[in-house]
Amino acid sequence: MTYEEFLAIARRFEGQTLETVTGKRYKVGIAFEGPFYTPESSGYGQSDGRAAAIKFVEAYNRSGSLRPGDYAKVSRNASYHIGLLIAAGAARTTAPAR
Repeated sequence: MTYEEFLAIARRFEGQTLETVTGKRYKVGIAFEGPFYTPESSGYGQSDGRAAAIKFVEAYNRSGSLRPGDYAKVSRNASYHIGLLIAAGAARTTAPAR
C-alpha cells in the first residue's frame, strides 16, 4: 500500500465513527495531507504528522501486523491507523498484498 492509498482510505472514512482494536471510538479527519484522529473520550484531535503516518505505512507493508504495539517506535497513533485499515477491510491475520 502506498501512503496515497492510505490517505484515500482516511478520506473515505472522514467524519465517520470508527473503533480501535480495543473498542475505543474515534473519528478520522485530514489536515495538511495527513490523517488526524479525534477520540470520543477526549474530543481533542491529535496527529503525529504526515512523516510518522508514512513510516507507519512502510512498517505495515513490511510486517502486515495489526497489533498497535508493533508500531510503538513509529507512530503514537498506530491504534487509530490500524482501526482505519480494519474498517477498510484489512484481514486481521494476513499480511498485506505487495
